[in-house]
Amino acid sequence: MTLIDRGAIQQAKEQLGDRNADLMQEILQMEKYNPQRKLGCCPNPDHDDHTPSCSYDPKRHLFHCFSCGYTIDLVSAYMLDGTSFVGACRKLFEEAGYKYDFSEIDRHAKIRDYRYPNPKYAANRDRVNAYWKGRQISEKTLDHLDVQEDEHGNSLLQYYDLTGELVTVKVRSHNTKEQKHRFWHLPNADHMDILWNMNRINPDQPLIITCGEADTMTAIECGFPNTVSINSGEQNFNWIANCWEWLQQFKEIILVPDNDEPGRKWLKTVSTRLGEYRIKVADVAICIDEPGHDSHEAKDLNELYCAAGRQVVQAVINDARDSEIPSIVDYADVKKFDMSEVTGVTTGIADMDEAMDKFYMGSTTVLTGTAGSGKTSLLSTLICKAVEQDFPVFVYSGELSNPSLKSWIDYVHAGRRGLNQYEKTVGHGFYYRVRNDVAQKINEFYKGKIFFYKDSFDQKVSHIMQTAESVVRKYGVRFLVFDNLTSMDLENDDNNKYQKQEEFIRNIVSFATQWDVCCVVVLHPKKMDMYRKMSIFDLQGVSAAVNLTHRVLALYRVRPEEKKGKMMKSKGGWVQEPIPFDVTIEVLKDRFGSGAGKTIGLYYDVPSKRFYDTLDTLDHQYQWDADSDYKGVPLPYETPSLVEAENYDLEVLGPHQPQ
Repeated sequence: MTLIDRGAIQQAKEQLGDRNADLMQEILQMEKYNPQRKLGCCPNPDHDDHTPSCSYDPKRHLFHCFSCGYTIDLVSAYMLDGTSFVGACRKLFEEAGYKYDFSEIDRHAKIRDYRYPNPKYAANRDRVNAYWKGRQISEKTLDHLDVQEDEHGNSLLQYYDLTGELVTVKVRSHNTKEQKHRFWHLPNADHMDILWNMNRINPDQPLIITCGEADTMTAIECGFPNTVSINSGEQNFNWIANCWEWLQQFKEIILVPDNDEPGRKWLKTVSTRLGEYRIKVADVAICIDEPGHDSHEAKDLNELYCAAGRQVVQAVINDARDSEIPSIVDYADVKKFDMSEVTGVTTGIADMDEAMDKFYMGSTTVLTGTAGSGKTSLLSTLICKAVEQDFPVFVYSGELSNPSLKSWIDYVHAGRRGLNQYEKTVGHGFYYRVRNDVAQKINEFYKGKIFFYKDSFDQKVSHIMQTAESVVRKYGVRFLVFDNLTSMDLENDDNNKYQKQEEFIRNIVSFATQWDVCCVVVLHPKKMDMYRKMSIFDLQGVSAAVNLTHRVLALYRVRPEEKKGKMMKSKGGWVQEPIPFDVTIEVLKDRFGSGAGKTIGLYYDVPSKRFYDTLDTLDHQYQWDADSDYKGVPLPYETPSLVEAENYDLEVLGPHQPQ
């Protein structure tokens, strides 16, 4: 979103000087106004002021009432009639003779290929007026918010972007008996997750965010015009990313959650992502008595208003408390811990999920293995699985460029059915590429769900972690990969290398817990014999990697001779039993359960770069391809390793395998 430079607004006000007061007086019509002292009765409709107590502050270029605290500047005064913030700034710059280039804002008014809504309005708004009157909302507030009526008598809640362009129309049905849903977006048009009424907000004033349009109407009705509403319910947080730069302007944000469990979860998430340091919380959980009903706590701001009145709502917002200290929790509020209730990423590989259940949110896993053991393939699989389960992903890779990393992930997403096979021009055999149409579908489906640390940026650990926090807060990222510790600039010298390594591991573990995300850190092993399996003592760096993290996984590539095994000369058994798999994963540590010591065997598919344990796993259809039907259509290309292993067992061992 293109924002107006705050410095330009300040300079325009300074150029106007005391004319700010004169222009505001023309709009506000303050009673008993003294033009010399620039003092008059407070224009706040909730302040019955008979003794002038509202004076002009020439340093801040605004009127301030010392009795009730009401504050208003020229931009807010221009917006009283429903003018947008951008429109108010245009008036300010025009009055000040301040030249400001609005071309960039005007240029961003239209989005290419976006299907803008074209609502059909009723001849009048009588039915909508009547409905909202029953909820104590006046026609003046409906006018201010440009609420309209459609031909069926429903409310049209119109969402405008900062340029004043209508980008989304939400329909509110008033006949719930005939309609299956109360809310829906206007058909045959796209919708954008932004904040309702954001085009009429002054960023110099505290921002109030409610969980519904009715609550925003209520706040405005009660004298709080700087109020917006989320769109699409409490479980949709896309508005944070879409409005991120705009939200960063506000020094104070007041959240008004609904008084229910979804509202409390919404409050926790939004407070964390927008920054607790500037968050205040308005608590609507006030006991109300309504005729014909038992006493109960109000469920939202509008119910509180209808039952208790304007002054109670004003008190709730004015008395909003600071957000709770995020680093402490009351003993009595600590819930009984049950791992089955912790969310996380499952792999779809039976033995792996049985051994570890999930890659839990709030946890840190170390992944290690010798060169060529398959770490990149496993990471690509975890990334694809995380996104499939609606956990957006952030990846830092010091090993692969952004295009190379994208290619690995594309192969896993595409699977064999999304590839084309080509014969090698040099040597024998084939190579594979993701089909262009498949790559385009994958790109479109996963846009905004996977983020890479940009190649052109430095690899200082402080910058990487700042980026990680930003994507968690802005885009709701839940699964983060750091590949690998060796490639990062730990900003150390020769004397504090291991101290900085430990500091990084501690920060990652703390980060995962604080933001309730899952972190996977890749560590290279020390120089070792690559033909033996690893132990925790083979990890490179400090012991903190083992002691502080929750899990440690080691990949081992099975050699050809190990696949064949070694039989006793007597043919009565094995000296070394054959290992049919391509790769094994050793669980070296598992703080959550009994996974430690277990071994998971996996097959590797060369064409698709997928790890798998069954042919169904190999042929898994990710969400971008969920509508395709491959029933009865065999997998293309070379014979999978799993089938080769099964055929080898039958051929070599026969029906009576050694025990």
